[in-house]
Amino acid sequence: MSIFETGKVPDAAVDSCFHALLADPRSEARPPPAHIPLKVVREAADARLALAPKLPVFSVADLEVPVGRRSIRTRLYRPADQTPLPVIVFLHGGGWVWGSIESHDSLCRSLAREAECAVLSVDYRLAPEDPFPAGLQDARDVVAWLVANGESLGLASDRMAVCGDSSGGNLALALAAMPDMPMRMAGVFYPPLDPDCDSASQHRFATGHLLTREVMLWFWQAYLGAAQTTAPAEALPGHGDLSTLPPVSIGLAECDILHDEGQALAARLEKAGRLAGLRVYPGQIHAFVSLPHITPMAEVAIRDMARDLRQALVTEQEGTAP
Repeated sequence: MSIFETGKVPDAAVDSCFHALLADPRSEARPPPAHIPLKVVREAADARLALAPKLPVFSVADLEVPVGRRSIRTRLYRPADQTPLPVIVFLHGGGWVWGSIESHDSLCRSLAREAECAVLSVDYRLAPEDPFPAGLQDARDVVAWLVANGESLGLASDRMAVCGDSSGGNLALALAAMPDMPMRMAGVFYPPLDPDCDSASQHRFATGHLLTREVMLWFWQAYLGAAQTTAPAEALPGHGDLSTLPPVSIGLAECDILHDEGQALAARLEKAGRLAGLRVYPGQIHAFVSLPHITPMAEVAIRDMARDLRQALVTEQEGTAP
């Protein structure tokens, strides 16, 4: 597939559909006050994302993936009564600190419907209680389990992709870069890739655009942990050697502190021959794909990403001679 970019305009004016949301000071993401329990903050953040409509799919099932003495909760979405279905492993956003399979239930339903693939959403461990590499290891363990058990679930684990938004996009890239991960494609929406948070867009959209630079710095600190003096390479995917990555499709919000990091990633991937597609959605803010009840562009972006994933997992398989 070729590189294509839609709707990029130089003035970066926020879409008017977000005016009411951004006018509410409670909508702006900032580090929580020390006296408020993180559990309360997580519940509030997840509740806002959970307002999105939940479209019907053929079936939804919660599955516990056993890992040693514990288990990882996952949710499997099937768009149709057919087997085997290609599968997309989905990793939710939330700064590695909040977010869950509940907060991204709507997004996963839409992705399954549009991609015509099963979606397995992973409820990975969160920071700061479980900093890097806990969440990434959970994702890896789920994929290993899926490879071993996919056939019994009616899933074609040899036709697998990974997708994620925001911090989940970071994890998706890190997972896809592992040489033993059988990914045909990675799809990411506005991933954070620079713990210094020092790009032009980080400063331009630092406040007033939902995700603030202040909270992004706090997210990175929570994710990397106090013991980390420098970020490990696996926490900074998309840098260095990109040869182990499958094709990557990128969706970015124009008015987002993470915009420039995504653009830089696309340039590196293009140079390495690993860029499947780049789309920049005009006037959109961070997390817009989780806000279809506010912006119609969310459906457009999910449909675009699903088309890329379907091309890699479904269409190419259908075109293969028996």
